Amino acid sequence: MIWVLGALGVFFLLVYVGRNARPGPWIRQFRAVRSLISMALLMLAVTLFLRGQIGLGFGALLGAFVLGGSVRYQTYFRREAGPPPAAASYSSEEIKAYQTLGLSIGADRKAVKEAWKRLMKTAHPDQGGDVNRASAVNAARDVLLKRRR
Repeated sequence: MIWVLGALGVFFLLVYVGRNARPGPWIRQFRAVRSLISMALLMLAVTLFLRGQIGLGFGALLGAFVLGGSVRYQTYFRREAGPPPAAASYSSEEIKAYQTLGLSIGADRKAVKEAWKRLMKTAHPDQGGDVNRASAVNAARDVLLKRRR
C-alpha cells in the first residue's frame, strides 16, 4: 500500500512541477492515471502471489496487462480523427503545391515524398527532363514538407 501512495505522490509532484514549469497541459493525465493504476495492479498481483492467493493474483496481473497495454498500444487502435482539413485552411501556395505533385489536399508527409520521387525520375534534367519542371517539383515538395515540420 505504501508503494501505491508513493507512486501517487510522485505523480502529483510531477503534475505540479510540470504545470508550473510551462503553460498548457504537459501531460496526458488520463494516460498517466491508467499507467499508475496498472502499476498498482501489478504490485497487488505480486503481493497476492506471495500470500498464496494465485487466482486473485492472476486476475490482478491480467488487469495490469490490459491497462498497461492500452496505454502503450493505444495509437495502434486509434481511429482516424476525421477528414483532412478543408481546402480553405491551406494557402493558395500549398494548394498549388499539392496540384503540382498530383496529390489530394491534405496528403501526409509520406505521400508527398513518394510523389516527389516519382515525378523527379522524369523531371530531372539528368534524366531528360526540364530544369523548370524539376525546380517546380522541388519547390512544391519544400512548401509541403515545411508545413509538416
